[in-house]
This record gives sequence, structure tokens and C-alpha cells, in this order.
Amino acid sequence: MRYRDPVPNLTPEEIRTEVARFWNVFTSKAPDLLEEFYASDATVFASTGVRAEPGRLAVTRRRREYFDKQTSVRVQLGTIDVQLLSDNCAVASYTFRFDATRVAGGLGKSSDEHLEHARATQVFQRDSEGKLRIVHEHFSAAIIQH
Repeated sequence: MRYRDPVPNLTPEEIRTEVARFWNVFTSKAPDLLEEFYASDATVFASTGVRAEPGRLAVTRRRREYFDKQTSVRVQLGTIDVQLLSDNCAVASYTFRFDATRVAGGLGKSSDEHLEHARATQVFQRDSEGKLRIVHEHFSAAIIQH
């Protein structure tokens, strides 16, 4: 019987790298790679969502809304705070700026989205194969009143 080498404990830098990779995949419009980030039972709260949806459904929605060749997406990440919950589970929380143009909407209409003060919480867990997966994600946007 062959044993695999033990997977090293998570580090904050590993989680920060994974968050940056997530957004690089998102902005490069690679839905198949984006889907690989999510555990099979992941839950996602979108910034405009009123209820949680499965991670795979969130990817399908993002594919329709943001991954068209006419759509432009830019993201600027703020400082990524990481809390290690165990050897294989961590929470990343951070702010980000999100700008998308020509986002596909209903009835063939498109719109622009500009979230100057968006917030993210992503819970990462290492799966049985040693890959980091998002098991929960929550995006929101602060409303700044002047």
C-alpha cells in the first residue's frame, strides 16, 4: 500500500495567492477553471442576491452575465485578511473594487456595474486530493451615503 505525502498545513500566504488566482480566472473569463474553485456542496451569496445559491449555479450565472466577449471586467483587491480555522480550513475576507461593462441582463439588455466598496468573505477548505476549494462565499457592497 502506498501512502501519499502529508499535505502541509494552510498558510495565510497560500490563501492570499488563491484569492488572487480566483480573480485572475474570473477576469480572464474562464468558467471551467472558475468552477474548479468550488466544492461540490459550496454555497454562494452574490452581491445582489437575496438567497444563497449552489457554487456551480453561481458559475453558470456568472458565465451568462460576465463572460461574453463584449463584457469587460476589472477587479482591484484590497488587503486580504486570513483567519486559519484549522490545518485545512481558512477564511479570507477583503474589500475590492469591481467594474464591469456590458453585463448581460434579461431580454438582451446590458448594463454596467461599478462596486466601489465591495466586500468578500470566502471560506477555503482543502479537499481529500489536497486542492483548495471554496465551501462558502459571500459578496456584498457597502452603500456609502454622502
